[in-house]
Amino acid sequence: MKLKYLLILFLLPILLISSCKREEDRIFDTNATVRITEAVQNAYTVLQGNKAGWMMKFYPSKNQEFGGYTIFTKFISNEKVSIASDPIAGVETSSYAVVAESGPVLTFNGYNKSIHWFSEPGMDNGGVVGDGGIGPDDSGMQGDFEFILLKATADSVVLKGKKTGSHLVMLPLKNEEFESLSKTYQEATNKFNQFLVYKLETPGSEVVNLDFDPRYRVFSNPNDQATGTMSFRVIPGALEFYKEYIIEGKSFDRLNYVQPTSAYPNGYYTDKSNAIKIVPATAPLNIWFRNNLWSMSYSNTGPTGKIYWDRAKTALKTNGIVVNNAFIGKLTSNIGLIYVLQNGAVVGGVSHFIDPVKGTEDQIYIELEGYVIGNFPIAYWTGGINNITTPFNGRTFKITSDGTPNPTALTLTDIGIPTNTYKVFLKDINDPFNN
Repeated sequence: MKLKYLLILFLLPILLISSCKREEDRIFDTNATVRITEAVQNAYTVLQGNKAGWMMKFYPSKNQEFGGYTIFTKFISNEKVSIASDPIAGVETSSYAVVAESGPVLTFNGYNKSIHWFSEPGMDNGGVVGDGGIGPDDSGMQGDFEFILLKATADSVVLKGKKTGSHLVMLPLKNEEFESLSKTYQEATNKFNQFLVYKLETPGSEVVNLDFDPRYRVFSNPNDQATGTMSFRVIPGALEFYKEYIIEGKSFDRLNYVQPTSAYPNGYYTDKSNAIKIVPATAPLNIWFRNNLWSMSYSNTGPTGKIYWDRAKTALKTNGIVVNNAFIGKLTSNIGLIYVLQNGAVVGGVSHFIDPVKGTEDQIYIELEGYVIGNFPIAYWTGGINNITTPFNGRTFKITSDGTPNPTALTLTDIGIPTNTYKVFLKDINDPFNN
């Protein structure tokens, strides 16, 4: 009997400890749920508490290879948010939520171009800054639209992208800054996007064209690989860089805009010492041609080209194919000869290499690449369209214009066949076989 009671006495503390532990676990679980619920409610309160709205610097990719942007938000209720960003015109209202996961998560769950553009596939995100899709076809700029809320107070909201892990800070706006600042940033972006070429001037080196793709907010100096790429945001009156960079011993993280002078008709961006200058320049004709979409027509084609257009017209009529417009150049991320057919039912064509000739500003080389663009059936190619392409394939053209910056009409003359000429226009020409 004593052994029995001794066993009971021995086991009793263990049972009591186990019972207490289970009770503590239940209390802990309840507290965790309460804490997350309170954090979600606090986030709603903070986000809506600043009626003027919020602004954040946004580098969509964790590696900053696409550069940076500025996003403005105004949280109207528990469901609605107005968003503006510098590359997208205007303001759009959509839905959002703060949801409980392992912690509170801010999700922009209703489509809004001003933020979802950064997460769209590259095949879909073109046409905003005027120069094609950005990033890989399947992932685009890889930006976030769902963020873990790390901190939410009246002076700042700290976020962490669920996909990229990048940290972002939303800062409070004042008064009417949501409307006025977002518009000012958009205007600054439009002004920056007018130029396709930027040059670097420094005291110790010759002027060089920076490596710059108009789709990306990134510069790199072809003569200075050590500095690497320089990511930046376009802000009113300046370029603000992701971090401090050094060129020829001069460090900078911001270059302020200087208004045009006789020496710099487009103005320039410079550091405090005026030693580093990034100068916007009018695009050479071959780059201007490559980065736009140009209308073609029979009447503006030279004698050699007309031979092929005549063959095309006969074949297209036989095959019941109607050509409403004919273009050459760039449409979003696609480059080549592109058509509107069957009264708009078909828009597409076949890709071409359109490459500026190295060492020139007015020569372009064109060659068939062969990828289908848009909803273009290959039967349309063999049904007559291929004839229009033939006199372009494997040819180098000299480009001339009226001499004005960013001309709206250009003339292409084949260097090897002077009668192979084309005058092309930025404006649309309808019914190209009869115009």
